[in-house]
Amino acid sequence: MRTQKMKIAAVSVFGSFWLGACGMSGQVVAQTKGAEALEETVQCTMESLKELDLDTFNECTDNYVETYYNWLGIPTEREYRVFNELLQPGLKMGKHYRFNLAMAEKTVEHLAWEITDIREDGNQAEIDMEITNLDMADVAGNYEILLWENMIAAEGTGMWQMVSDITDLVNGGEALLALMDEQEDTCTIAVTVSAYQEDGCWKLHADDEFINAFMGNMNLGEYSEEVKGRLAELEEAYEEKMETWGEDFGNKVEKWMED
Repeated sequence: MRTQKMKIAAVSVFGSFWLGACGMSGQVVAQTKGAEALEETVQCTMESLKELDLDTFNECTDNYVETYYNWLGIPTEREYRVFNELLQPGLKMGKHYRFNLAMAEKTVEHLAWEITDIREDGNQAEIDMEITNLDMADVAGNYEILLWENMIAAEGTGMWQMVSDITDLVNGGEALLALMDEQEDTCTIAVTVSAYQEDGCWKLHADDEFINAFMGNMNLGEYSEEVKGRLAELEEAYEEKMETWGEDFGNKVEKWMED
């Protein structure tokens, strides 16, 4: 098993996401013109993220994509660009939902931002921002390290251990949530967010760069040098484990044939 394959297993869970006065901002912005309204929309968007007020966040952005219906015309699924699992129709309950909610809450807990420039051109605009959050890329990397360590410590090939760890992640993810609590490193990302007017209100476009910025490099797929070095060590240790296991298995087969 190569490191890239393990990375896919470790990072895939992140893809399922996705993250008062502000609730009234849509009406205020509709009645205000110019950079003041645009800045207010940006602030409202980021504050709704920080508070995980997804209704307001959806009003301020194009996060919503499409609704899917069954043959009776009943909505069965809604597609969103981010926090998709938290915005589905139906009862908000169960381990899967609680895990996604806990992850989202931890993801936005340390979110901070600064607007550095606004450029408006008719119904279109660009906003330069610096967004700071926990470095979520290394959270995924540290979880991958945990998977490798558990596989190496387990009996046999360790594959069943990996399956058990991934199942635990889907059913509650206590280990991953603990790693998020332990993470102290932050990252600051400069990003240019596009905006447009719709029905007299400004809306922000939630593209991949913007989402990656406020999710703390969660979708970057690149780890720090320290994490990559540790993963290289573990991959080498696992290959040695597999060589030893293969020799032991071969000896057992040979003995069975002799008997």
